[in-house]
Amino acid sequence: MTNPTQTNRPVVKATNPELYVQHTFHMQKARKYTYNYSSLDDYIVENWDTKSIQQIADETNEYFNRVVYRVQILQSLKLLKNKRNMERGKLMRQRKHLITWLKEVDAKLEGVA
Repeated sequence: MTNPTQTNRPVVKATNPELYVQHTFHMQKARKYTYNYSSLDDYIVENWDTKSIQQIADETNEYFNRVVYRVQILQSLKLLKNKRNMERGKLMRQRKHLITWLKEVDAKLEGVA
């Protein structure tokens, strides 16, 4: 018989407990109250492919910058992949440089001939 109140969450905390060893203090007067990022991290990992950072912040009732901070942490640990296609941007910049270089070479060729 399984216990319905038992859950396998937090997933990220189970795989990377070193993230939650050091507590983060957000306010000077509230030192005894620390913020637990584990539920936010789980929500980000589950919904990263389908939702934007703003949507995640709205649905979890968190500050936008706090969600951005946790996304950066999770990306540095390779738990999240980058949403942008960096290869396309790199190829577009390379194409632009090559076209500029080709124009310079054509101008030099006309000067030589």
